[in-house]
Amino acid sequence: MALIIVLLALGLVQVWGSGGPLQRDGWFFYWRDWVQGRASLNGRVGLEFGITILLPVLASALLLALAESVLGGLGVLMVSVPLLLYSLGRGNFNDTLAKYLRAWYQGDLEAACIHAQQMLPDMEALDVGSDAGLHRQVFRAVAYRAFERMFAVLFWFLLLGAPGAVLYRLSRLYLAGAEKGRETSVKVEGVDSAGGSVSSSTATPYRTLAGSLPLAARWLWLLEWLPVRVLGFSLAIVGNFAGCYRAWRRHLTCGESATGDVLEYYLEGALGGIDASECSAGATVSDSQRTCGAELEALQALLSRALLMWITALALYTIFGS
Repeated sequence: MALIIVLLALGLVQVWGSGGPLQRDGWFFYWRDWVQGRASLNGRVGLEFGITILLPVLASALLLALAESVLGGLGVLMVSVPLLLYSLGRGNFNDTLAKYLRAWYQGDLEAACIHAQQMLPDMEALDVGSDAGLHRQVFRAVAYRAFERMFAVLFWFLLLGAPGAVLYRLSRLYLAGAEKGRETSVKVEGVDSAGGSVSSSTATPYRTLAGSLPLAARWLWLLEWLPVRVLGFSLAIVGNFAGCYRAWRRHLTCGESATGDVLEYYLEGALGGIDASECSAGATVSDSQRTCGAELEALQALLSRALLMWITALALYTIFGS
């Protein structure tokens, strides 16, 4: 059943370019704000965070159990596919990356920066000091976005079912909101210190979100710790095994490095040397443009092979492991 659910969800993503109409997050932000507004939870960051994340996950688990009891396997399918689609990454990422590469090859750095900003993690500033700096930032962003959009979600889906996928996505949404809350809180405090008038009711929600940022970041790091290492081993199999396995073994038990850092180490090892001649751009681009573009194209191909490997492994388990 898991294989059918994954294939259906990925098929719909190919049609829509993303989770399509199912990816509406307004309800979660409304729920988060309502929970934070409870006076009984003031100052109890851990409890507020747990209620905000875990109650919707529990509700999805109960809905799944109810659907299975009433409709059997069909009910599981009808509930799990929408939940998995909701949990996958937002936006048409492949289209954005294609537009970035097109602008990069054309030498239009202004347009490239616009598309790059859409791929960067929330609230991260774009480095426009040099072409090389922009490329490294985009490389890292593409790697992490592919991981959080697809691989982390699939990992928790396969381990805990659709509620596991929802757990990861809501944790990611909460962290993004907390980061924005910190940014807004800094601006509000700046206005207040400059003599402006900022009401307590306006500033408090942002300060509450900002206060939960360390907990949300650590929680997401824990959720990503195992999936990124499973993906790292997969990259070793479908890429340069010696280089990637060396990096994978070095960072296997690391308890400090950020997910993006660990993933970058794995990818650098898995990609090995980049052959600029394999770049899809024409002969008019410069050598540096060609090399950087070839690296991103190789990254796309490597991640596609890793996804295919995961689906193949799931298919083999479904056929021979049941």
